[in-house]
Amino acid sequence: MGEFTGGSQIAQALMGGLGVAVVDNASTVTINPASYASLRTTVFETGLRVRSSQYASAADESNGRRTDLLGLTIGIPFGSGRWGLAVGLNPQSRVGYLLMDTRTLPGGEGNVTYRYTGEGGLNQALLGASYVLVEKRDSLYNGRRLSIGANLGYVFGSIEESRKTVYPTQVGFYNTSVFSSLIVRDPTATIGLQYQGDLRKRKKDSADDGLRFLAGASLELPASLGARRTDVVNSYGFNASGVEVPIDTSFFADGTKGSLDLPLGYGFGFTVYDQHWTVSAEVRQRDWRRLKVNVEGYSAPSELAANATFIVGASYRPANEGVGNLWQRSIYRAGLRYTNDYLVVGGNQLQEKAVSVGLSLPVLGSITRSRINLGGEFGERGTVSDGLVRERFAMLFVGISITPSLGENWFKKRPID
Repeated sequence: MGEFTGGSQIAQALMGGLGVAVVDNASTVTINPASYASLRTTVFETGLRVRSSQYASAADESNGRRTDLLGLTIGIPFGSGRWGLAVGLNPQSRVGYLLMDTRTLPGGEGNVTYRYTGEGGLNQALLGASYVLVEKRDSLYNGRRLSIGANLGYVFGSIEESRKTVYPTQVGFYNTSVFSSLIVRDPTATIGLQYQGDLRKRKKDSADDGLRFLAGASLELPASLGARRTDVVNSYGFNASGVEVPIDTSFFADGTKGSLDLPLGYGFGFTVYDQHWTVSAEVRQRDWRRLKVNVEGYSAPSELAANATFIVGASYRPANEGVGNLWQRSIYRAGLRYTNDYLVVGGNQLQEKAVSVGLSLPVLGSITRSRINLGGEFGERGTVSDGLVRERFAMLFVGISITPSLGENWFKKRPID
């Protein structure tokens, strides 16, 4: 299904991709839907990332770059702070590659070129809601809070792959093209739980920070995604202008139907925070060895493994909200992530290590909670051992969170005098 994009907005991506035990009053954290009830204002979020990669094997190097839109999410608080709603459209995975290999024909009659390409990916539209089951607070905001939430998603998209063999014109062989398309679509569901409590209670007033904790858990429920596969195998040549001209179709299968049965995914996280600091750790796992492919003539292109992601992240805001200059009101973020990938290549399970850093700058901070989110991530995936390819990458994140003016209480009932 390609490379998973994570599904988080930039505020969370700058902390390594945290999301299970994270709340943000001006950001929609879709990884755990129980977080929506912590929103204090309607927020529109979007962003993009630019990824520059260096690929290296034991004998060669190459570079690549791509730009991905991280989707759009809208978070809406309502019900006197006990309900939260989220609507979004986010990418889930991306496929994009071009590989070429040249071999010498027997007898030295020339070279044959093999060309492999892939493109596409999966996206998810989601509608989520959360509700505060229990909330008991005193006048200093000491107490506990338990919220639950659920996302109903709809996954859709296609993955297109082609393999071409190009022979020299003088050897008398026809070129061969193999094209396959896998279209996937169907509903998915995620449920989440978050519990907040006190580690050290406030004893005076707002100047006394206190110390709190947040524990979270999320479950991505098993799902059966409908799949439709099309395969075309044909021979072709080139006209005088160098354009491919089909000669004969040796195999065609249109719309072979089946399903992809996704395994259960789950995550746990724990956060400690006060008015200035937030420090969080989480683990997310999904055993892709349990993926079942029920599409005639199709199987997973490589061995799969149990995926596990470990993240530690933090954020810091020097001043309280709405107080101080621009840099004191900004939120500084950083994170570390280690992933055992779901792909096994040449008997080696891919591993990824990454560090992220960035900040959220307030926009019109005296009248809104809008932000510009900026940062980067640097990491490495794979290895050059055993004939494999190592990727070293650097990503630039740019995003924006837009909220209404503090005086405009959208989606809240107005009292009648």
